[in-house]
Order: sequence, then C-alpha cells, then structure tokens
Amino acid sequence: MKFQPIESGHLRECANLFVSVFSNPPWNETWKQEIALRRLKDCYNIPGSYGIVAVTADKVCGFAIGYAEVWYEYQHFYLKEMCVQSTNQRSGIGTKIMDVLHQDLASKGVSMIYLLTMRDSPAAAFYEKCGFSNNSQMTIMLKTTKAHS
Repeated sequence: MKFQPIESGHLRECANLFVSVFSNPPWNETWKQEIALRRLKDCYNIPGSYGIVAVTADKVCGFAIGYAEVWYEYQHFYLKEMCVQSTNQRSGIGTKIMDVLHQDLASKGVSMIYLLTMRDSPAAAFYEKCGFSNNSQMTIMLKTTKAHS
C-alpha cells in the first residue's frame, strides 16, 4: 500500500469511492458521481489544498482532502472530506492516512487540523481515536436559505 499526496488524476476515482462509501450506513446519502466529483474538484482547487490517497494495486482505497488557511500567526488545515473503502474500514488504512496527513502538514508549518463531523457517529469515534477532540470554545452555527428549504 502506498500513501501519497493526492493529484488531480485521482479525483474521479476518489469521487467514485466517496459515492460508494457514503451511500452505505450510517450515512445513507444519495450522492451522484458528478456532484461528488465537483465537490472534490472544488476542494482540490482551493488555495492551500492538500490531501493524501491510499493506493493498493493501482486503485485508490482511501483519501483525505482539505486546505490550509492563514489564521492570525498560524496556518490551520480544514479537513473537508475523508473516506476509506467500506471493505477496508477498521483495517488501519484510515489511521495511516491521518498519520501521513498530520506529519506532512506539520512539516509544512500547519499548527492545527480541524473538521466537522456528526456527533456520536462512527466517524467521530474514529477521529477521537486519531487524537482529535471537541473544542469547547467553538460551535457550528447554521442559517438556511430559501434555496435550501
């Protein structure tokens, strides 16, 4: 298994994986491949974008992508998306992706990684196992638009 920086040539395969993973429990989301690809291309094209893919037998089996941004005197990294092929979950691939991402970002001067995920979910438990914690000083706030209603 290779862990390497994500490249534009990986995005279509990552989108296929994304749709496959998030259509299953506990998410049961109905992503279309073209929308997932557009989302990942948007993430990839943001200034400061960085990600890691896990590749085995020339096939992407997991990835993480986000972007670094300047904050005061530091750089923070917003992890936008991460997934591992359903049949490979709980095998250590996700943890290794997060370890490689953390090491790479630390070497680039990033001081913090943050993300959004559902409370009390398998994803939250995974991120906690990887050393993430809830931040008592921050909250997520939401305001919908008519377009979303």
